Amino acid sequence: MTKADAVEIRYHAPDATHVTMVWGINYWKLVENRPAGTTIQDKVMHSPMVRDGDDYVLKLHVPDSCSIEYMFRFEKEQRFFLKTTRVEYWDYNQLASERFYQSKNDGTVVKVSTDDSQLQPIKYISLLTYSTVCFLFFSLLALLLFITEKYMLKKASRPLNSNALFFAIPIALSIILIVIRIMIMGELGRFVVSPITSLPLLLKACLQDFIYTVVLTVVFGFLFLIKKNNPRPVLWIFASFAILSIVIGVANIKITELLGMPFNYRWLYYSDFLMSSDASRAIGDHIDKSSLFAYLLMVLAAIPLIWLLYRLLAQRPLIAALFLVLAFSAACLAKPNLPIAEGKKENPVIYFVSSLFQSNGLPAIHNKGMDAHQFMKKNEYVLDTPYRSTFNEHDIKNVIIFVMESASAEYITPFNPRYQATPFLDSIKHAAVLFDAAYAHAPATNKSMVSLLCGSYPYLSYKAITAEKPDIKWPSITSELKRSGYRTSFFNSGDNRFQGADSFLKHREIDEIRDFRQNSCDAPIFSEPQYADENLDGISDACLPVVFFDWLEKDRVTPFFSMMWTYQTHYPYYSTSKKINFNTNNEMKERYLNALHDGDQTLKELVRGLNERGLLDATLIVVLGDHGEAFGQHGQTSHAGGIFEENLRIPLIFINPQLFNGERRTTVAGISDVAPTIFSILRKTVPNEWQGENLFNKNRREKVYFFTPYSDWLFGCREGDFKFIYNATTNASYLYNLKEDPGETVNIAGEQPDYAEQLGNDLNAWVEYQKQHVTAYLK
Repeated sequence: MTKADAVEIRYHAPDATHVTMVWGINYWKLVENRPAGTTIQDKVMHSPMVRDGDDYVLKLHVPDSCSIEYMFRFEKEQRFFLKTTRVEYWDYNQLASERFYQSKNDGTVVKVSTDDSQLQPIKYISLLTYSTVCFLFFSLLALLLFITEKYMLKKASRPLNSNALFFAIPIALSIILIVIRIMIMGELGRFVVSPITSLPLLLKACLQDFIYTVVLTVVFGFLFLIKKNNPRPVLWIFASFAILSIVIGVANIKITELLGMPFNYRWLYYSDFLMSSDASRAIGDHIDKSSLFAYLLMVLAAIPLIWLLYRLLAQRPLIAALFLVLAFSAACLAKPNLPIAEGKKENPVIYFVSSLFQSNGLPAIHNKGMDAHQFMKKNEYVLDTPYRSTFNEHDIKNVIIFVMESASAEYITPFNPRYQATPFLDSIKHAAVLFDAAYAHAPATNKSMVSLLCGSYPYLSYKAITAEKPDIKWPSITSELKRSGYRTSFFNSGDNRFQGADSFLKHREIDEIRDFRQNSCDAPIFSEPQYADENLDGISDACLPVVFFDWLEKDRVTPFFSMMWTYQTHYPYYSTSKKINFNTNNEMKERYLNALHDGDQTLKELVRGLNERGLLDATLIVVLGDHGEAFGQHGQTSHAGGIFEENLRIPLIFINPQLFNGERRTTVAGISDVAPTIFSILRKTVPNEWQGENLFNKNRREKVYFFTPYSDWLFGCREGDFKFIYNATTNASYLYNLKEDPGETVNIAGEQPDYAEQLGNDLNAWVEYQKQHVTAYLK
């Protein structure tokens, strides 16, 4: 334990009645000298703070030059209908400022303030409880009305009032969609505590739901008028559509939670509708019996609600039309004081239908200031010193690319010591060069495969080159090295048939191509019978060195190139070794980190085998991820739906004890840069068709571009410390300073409009150039 420094935390919360600081040091580790009253819950420290005027104060004694991670839990009194109650809030102090770095000076005071109107109350009501209450509430109201009419007012039964029933259906649908929207927004706590002040936020979020309801009402109203003499079939179909809409809306609760937005056509292409069951598996694994029962209750709640509204409207059906008009007007005019995430206010049906009209290409974007020439010119090749002499002095004969499936830099130990999932990579970094700002160009495996092998940016489409144009005439690492007399191979722990990768690889002049099906290694196969036709099975990553060395032993004289692709870190994450507890309090992340640890041990065996055969000094090993993986950041799970750091930032490490000495480079890198960088080390000519640039070239371009088409159409670039994202679907721009805001929580596009516009123009030029570039090869 080093010298303990005094740090005073002052949390400004004048309305709070009690504040607890939840904290840790150096990535949530515990300290020995804890403040009085501190408890340990979920392996982090909970320390009560002392009130001092409008602030709450906590004095800490922590080691010199450590980091402090912290968040706050506080209570305040609020009026809940007619009574005052204490409501709890979490101030998560999100990633932009979650870590405070302690200096060497004693007496540091950290001042933290919050706007609690921006925070959500802790939700005390589960989804099942919420659905049960809704079902019982509507059922009870319907029952009371039935008893009142039949036994108290003694009303006689009347013939079906088709007009009343027709208007009861859309009103019931609107009410249920409002109930569902509350859950999608995650605003249940706020709405329960402050229903009146939360109403503008809710109405604005429900605008698309109201539009959808109005459209349905108009369509079926037209059919209703045509079939006025026999309206029952129309009413049955209308009611069926309403129930189906509720089912879709209920399913959208979990889909939005996992993907950040509803399903669209591009997602279906990427997932189970046309290709695989990744998304459906992810959603299915997050839905338990309790959730299914809650969803069923929400659907059933529509039945008593429709009957209740039918009885109430039997005498005055025009009230329904007035309700729809008022609700729609209120939603249009509502001015909420809080922002609403785009994906959480989208009606799932409207969102999916609108995506069909973009299914054949990119949305229109502005081409103001376009300069596509900047992407066509080849920069002068000038190697950074001291690499110029180092690369010339050492003769590297062999190359291995080791691709870690779904590996985000955030979880690789040399890039983030919080997670000790890859200890071997950490131990060998002294013989490597690490790129701290490396990116996938798209958060999708097969797009990264094309970029990696062919040194190119991806096809700007939801479609995959591997499936649509596997024989595309692009030179690859393997085809070029094959002409130089190299042996070439590709080994995959997974299934090469996924999205047509097997066909694409067959056109890359690779001598030996194997996936788990041709693997003779004695290891368990990971398979789920219900997805037998989806090409998602795999085998232990530990088999990769086994099959590689079997192939290598057939000819140890000829220079070789081999690419190995791991599998176990693909969702739902498999591990074969003894489970390690990484203390994340997240079951899926624990599975992922254990699978990542297995991949690290596979790499260890590969390096050991090369060293034993005397090949390590003559072999360049490139370790990278094909894309990232999200575990709740920015409302995302998995990887393909966004282009935030968790989706795209990957580890990129070049390993060779003769060439590198543990350097770290801040060069902004992309997967397309890997191939030309390898060729510079091998001192071979880079094909003109390759778009990537040598990462050691002093004159390389300063930007790296990326995109994803699977949710909204998102395009982005990184330049220096800044990252720009353009949402072409919503026409929204975002600018982040990653040095100050690594969690991408503060959009500064409004503060730096000129720079944001400049990056936007460069991005638009790249999109236009890339469309033309790829289209020329697709013809």
